[in-house]
Amino acid sequence: MNYINEIKNKHITVLGLGVTGLGIVRFLLSHGLTPKVVDSRLLPPGADWLKQHAGHLTTHFGDLDTAELNASDIIIISPGLSLATPAVASAIAAGVEVIGDVELFARLTNKPIVAVTGSNGKSTVVTLAYDVLKVAGYKVGLGGNIGTAVLDLLAKDYDVFVLELSSFQLDTTKSLQAISACVLNVSEDHLDRYASYQAYIKSKQSIYRNAQLAVVNKDDVATHTTIQPQYSFASENADYSLTTCDGEAYFTVQGKPFLAVNSLSVVGKHNQLNALAVMALLSPFTINAAQYKQAFNAFTGLAHRCQFVAEINGVKYFNDSKATNVGATIAAIESLADQAKQLVVIAGGDAKGADLTPLKAYLKQQVKALICFGKDAKALVALTDKGHLTDNMAAAVTLAKQLSESGDIVLLAPACASIDMYNNYMQRGDDFYQCVREEAR
Repeated sequence: MNYINEIKNKHITVLGLGVTGLGIVRFLLSHGLTPKVVDSRLLPPGADWLKQHAGHLTTHFGDLDTAELNASDIIIISPGLSLATPAVASAIAAGVEVIGDVELFARLTNKPIVAVTGSNGKSTVVTLAYDVLKVAGYKVGLGGNIGTAVLDLLAKDYDVFVLELSSFQLDTTKSLQAISACVLNVSEDHLDRYASYQAYIKSKQSIYRNAQLAVVNKDDVATHTTIQPQYSFASENADYSLTTCDGEAYFTVQGKPFLAVNSLSVVGKHNQLNALAVMALLSPFTINAAQYKQAFNAFTGLAHRCQFVAEINGVKYFNDSKATNVGATIAAIESLADQAKQLVVIAGGDAKGADLTPLKAYLKQQVKALICFGKDAKALVALTDKGHLTDNMAAAVTLAKQLSESGDIVLLAPACASIDMYNNYMQRGDDFYQCVREEAR
């Protein structure tokens, strides 16, 4: 915690008073620092807590242009705020250091860090990595863009940290020195925030900076880096891949069978690739095949990620509300296509400016009906002659039931963010769950 002493007399501003910002304020207060708190909203979510527990802090709620950000020595910014925000950009130009909570975390710990980013699958990978390390006897802290805020992890004596990191978090992080780091995959997302797709890729790839080991997806060039040493994962011809031996599928390490694929309880090729990424990421640790088998077998997947909901008249319903971009929806379709006679897909929401056309081929080959609602529903329906427009989730699920028959799968895989109609993807998934349950009655 030497860095805390270095900034004791600095003028620190916490910018953004949502969940992350409030956590930063609490952390700084617990170490005797008194930041100024700024938010563009007149009544930010954490205002009541601040008034009750830290009324002595200087605050500015409202127009950022009058917040005097340039007078700060350090701004600790929430990931929801872009560095391109004019008042923030002005502060940076004036020489103010702007960092995020992950950067502060990185400056305060020297414990091993396993760091994961990617457009899709990162929550599954970090959770599975966490489970494996726990089975292997390590004390593990899981956080970042999932679960616990990173600064809260510092309160316990962990052996290793496993972090899920978004591109927004990486944009304000430069001191992270991961023992292993991975970009799982990259597909168009958040183009409402980045100037271009290449800028988004560059943000993701910054996770490799200072990493002791880079883990790349052999089949996705956008994950590739010149950082060495590195390991690759893929279905075939990679350091960590799949093979068949005596009729049984195996996870392989450097071409040698290591563990039977059926040790992994969750199904689908994308989950097998996730498992390979976990094995590559955890290669710096001492973990044997039996420990992997125990953790893989116990892992049942995450809520709202290809989650089985119900079977009605021989039709299975799956909730993949977490598929908030095109790449995730393609992965879901590929994962379930082999298990279904045909697929009925429910999609829609806010595509955030992403190119939806890569879905075309998958809709043509593996989907018998596409049911859409939400902001960009018409753009999705335009991709196929099998499209149907509806007004909401209840109508979509009712239509899906009418269009499906025994042996089919109805899949919620929106390819879009939920913010046009829901607070988050979890609420959207819960709505799907409730609507399916209503149809089952």
